[in-house]
Amino acid sequence: MRHKLLIITHDVVEERMAGPAIRCWELARSLSAVADVTLSSQHPITRSHPDFAVTTFKNDDGKLLAQAEAADILLVQGLMLHAHPRLAELGKYLVVDLYDPFVFESYPYFESQGDRRDQTYLEVLRAMDDQMRVGDYFLCASDRQRDMWLGRFCALARLTPEVFALDPAMNRLLAIVPFGLQKEPVTASKPVVRGVMPGVDEHDFVLLWGGGVWNWFDAPTVVAAVAALAAEGRRVKLVFMGLKHPNPEIPEMAMATRTVALAKELGAEGKSVFFNHGWVDYDERQNYLAEADAGISAHFDSLETRFSFRTRVLDYFWGGLPVLTTEGDGMAELVARERLGLVIGYEDVDGWKAAIARLMDERAETAAMASRVRDFAPRFAWDEVAKPLMAYVQAPYRTPRCLEPAPPRPGLLTKSLTVIEQEGPREFLRKGIGYLAKKVRR
Repeated sequence: MRHKLLIITHDVVEERMAGPAIRCWELARSLSAVADVTLSSQHPITRSHPDFAVTTFKNDDGKLLAQAEAADILLVQGLMLHAHPRLAELGKYLVVDLYDPFVFESYPYFESQGDRRDQTYLEVLRAMDDQMRVGDYFLCASDRQRDMWLGRFCALARLTPEVFALDPAMNRLLAIVPFGLQKEPVTASKPVVRGVMPGVDEHDFVLLWGGGVWNWFDAPTVVAAVAALAAEGRRVKLVFMGLKHPNPEIPEMAMATRTVALAKELGAEGKSVFFNHGWVDYDERQNYLAEADAGISAHFDSLETRFSFRTRVLDYFWGGLPVLTTEGDGMAELVARERLGLVIGYEDVDGWKAAIARLMDERAETAAMASRVRDFAPRFAWDEVAKPLMAYVQAPYRTPRCLEPAPPRPGLLTKSLTVIEQEGPREFLRKGIGYLAKKVRR
């Protein structure tokens, strides 16, 4: 029996897609092998696929609920359940995708809320907790994320004795389904960088920044390092694939503005640093990967870094590119362990200069890294990473919900305050001295 699966996304599903939409698109493709899949977005969808249906609900609750009623299983991500809480009341099997710990990404947004900062934080946290209470099956992107989410489930009283009895490892509740990559090799259809971008030619060493410049990314440090190398006469070029998020509801990030301003200030824009101020089509990004010499991912020391899963690095793996990345996240650990590139310290301009120069100068070492990347990449093919979810979709089940926590037992402080309130501070002091006297005599 093939179940009917509805994947619901808040993101734009079109020729230009960001991470959440790409994940839903590729999971829909993989899961179509075992289920009848429909992908629905709150934005108009301009793409189609022969293996699954695509549709939109355009913020129409009635239309979305009708789509959900026709399905057996729902897969949601982000704030979708917060925006459409009735989805959780339909009695459908509910899969919640936690691959993006969006609370940690939101701290710059919280700071922009002024007097509403703390209230906005609590609202976002509540939205995350609410979906963790009602889902049947949950996805995360890494071991590190899984530990974090299990801690949160424990705090919500979701890791009950009943759940443990069903599966002590909790794999029935929370599975690792990381971001993936396409198994077909990268094939360029046309030149897009060398000889096309004025100032970039065949002999330059091209570094690719393969995604947006969000506020948690440290693009300025990389720009400063590249500008410094170029000033020394090194033929290195840094190409940013996109600055403007394809989702029109997401405003331009302050970090993108800061990065462009720094490149201009250093005289690097259009000489050693190049920006695409729009966004590259999903099916066109392989052209950029095919012309690059290495992939770049740089970030700050933050909670977001600790629990992130850098999806752009998967594209670098797909393209067979050595990776240069900042330390601190799970992907940096992977790059270091498998010798897929080089890892640099936080906000370390000199470290980035040295790492880039090493790739440029040690071409045999760079080629060996690229070879290891190509050998390693198939582990992250979408059809491979989606296997736990494919198994669930074929045989869905309910998971026991949270237990209501027992009321707290009165502790010493509570008892002390009660004595003071009922009998007065003098009686509290008398009892306290008597208690200490007994302890001393023992």
